[in-house]
Amino acid sequence: MAQAAASTCEICTAGPGEYYCQQCDQSFCGSCKSSHLRTKSCKNHTFLSGPNINKEEKLLCTEHEEIYFFYCQDCDTPVCRICSVEKHSRHLMTDLTKSAEKLRFEVVKNIEAKVTTSKVNLSKIEKETKTYRDEVKAVIKTITEEGNYWKNLIDKKVGSFVRLLHDEEQKTIQNITALTKVYRRDIENCQQWEKKIKEMKTMADILLFERLEKLKVDVDNIDLKPVPEGSYVSYRNKKPSGTEIHSLFGEIQFKAPKSQKKYKYACVSCGNEQISTNEPVTQDIGQEFPIQGFMIECTNSNRNCGCNNMSTWIHRFIEEA
Repeated sequence: MAQAAASTCEICTAGPGEYYCQQCDQSFCGSCKSSHLRTKSCKNHTFLSGPNINKEEKLLCTEHEEIYFFYCQDCDTPVCRICSVEKHSRHLMTDLTKSAEKLRFEVVKNIEAKVTTSKVNLSKIEKETKTYRDEVKAVIKTITEEGNYWKNLIDKKVGSFVRLLHDEEQKTIQNITALTKVYRRDIENCQQWEKKIKEMKTMADILLFERLEKLKVDVDNIDLKPVPEGSYVSYRNKKPSGTEIHSLFGEIQFKAPKSQKKYKYACVSCGNEQISTNEPVTQDIGQEFPIQGFMIECTNSNRNCGCNNMSTWIHRFIEEA
């Protein structure tokens, strides 16, 4: 069982247990730690201190109840000292602490790479979103201006129609008014003549005859013009079809986002194939001719492809997936 950060050293039981040996599962004071590391068999032991001391239960080998010291690269599993001799004697073994540190380094680098990529992608999305919204505003502005242009033309045409109607109406009403005055004057004259005739009843016949002859001349001189046909106006509306209205405007075009290209690669070490969105680049691996490929992590769990303590290896570009 792993010990909590002990209050006293488990060796001398006098000093404070400030240091924890991961291999021995014990707490040491500073002096005992120095003595411990001077021992030949313990010189490579690793210590934790302060908040880094693991207070959780230490995992032991289920078969031997021993602490795991090594990591078998061939079997991809941690092993204790006994297992390393009995079951993994010819396997590639590494120190478990170093393997854990290497793995931690790879995971951290992978996380950092993904964070960097995510930030780049996020920045790209934000930039493209702003560009898209600006484009939408620009298109709306253009369509609105075009619509206002046609509205102004229509308003001008409507205005010209209305002015024409008012002008024609004024001319026609003037003519009708003048003709109305003529007929009213004729009516008034006739009414006066009728009144005079009634007043002539008491006149002598000879005098009446003379007066009537003169009145007849005046009546005959009245020229009753025929009433002209009534003025007529109408409007034959023409409703344009949808296609005619559509032809007045441009066309909105939406550009669908391009799908991200994918590429098929094969590991130059084991031949394992995988798909990646990384574009191939020229890789010089010391051959006569450089190859098109990309340095990515091999997904073949049965092989240990990698270089420079990293799990990545050159993959040859095959084709677009």
